[in-house]
Amino acid sequence: MEQEQWIFLSPHFDDVALSCGGLVWELTNQGDQVEVWTIMAGFPPDENFSAFAQKNHYDWGKSGHEAIQMRREEDKAVCSILGAIPKHFDCPDVIYRKHPESGLPVVNNNDELFNEQPEKALVNSILSILTEKIPPQARVVLPMGLGGHLDHRTLVKVGEGLDQEKLCYADYPYILNSFDSPILTENKYKKIPCFLSPDALTAWQEGVLSYRSQLAAFWRDDDEARLSLQNYLAGGGGRLWKKN
Repeated sequence: MEQEQWIFLSPHFDDVALSCGGLVWELTNQGDQVEVWTIMAGFPPDENFSAFAQKNHYDWGKSGHEAIQMRREEDKAVCSILGAIPKHFDCPDVIYRKHPESGLPVVNNNDELFNEQPEKALVNSILSILTEKIPPQARVVLPMGLGGHLDHRTLVKVGEGLDQEKLCYADYPYILNSFDSPILTENKYKKIPCFLSPDALTAWQEGVLSYRSQLAAFWRDDDEARLSLQNYLAGGGGRLWKKN
């Protein structure tokens, strides 16, 4: 069987592992090459942090540079568990970005994080970089944008400009609160059936649990995290989708 090359585009370090880590493991286990490209993986451009960014640093117990370095190391460990190749790009997370004209933060709170529109210049910049770097034969997988996080919606816009045939993953855990989203209710996408083995689930769980800095934002403890992923898989989650 000919080896396929997959490129999963991840807004942040944990999005692919959270959303479809079992599938990534299954693909690598069958001999395909899987790369996880984290786009918003850059270090903060300066230390003039917004109050919103400072709150995140406080929650993580790390400075801006330390937090990104910590998350990069976590991502490398997770990709090793899943058998994937990590690639980190230089675009900073939205909490560190500023409008070029005013110098003001792009977002200042959670409301803005989920309601501001993607920055056109940033979309064009990322699209230009990915158009140059993605091999023409690679299968590209993008987030659907469920939940509405600005960085996720930015990649959705980028994906619209890519020439390759694209598949999508449902953004987890955002999907758990997004079943009434038009993205799902208007049949814009159809799910691609795929068997995921018990070993894939185990690798998925262990991978997600290796993002130690992020777990408290989603679950009370490791057992709850394992059970949540198990239930999501049993309910049909963790597979890919294709646009109708």
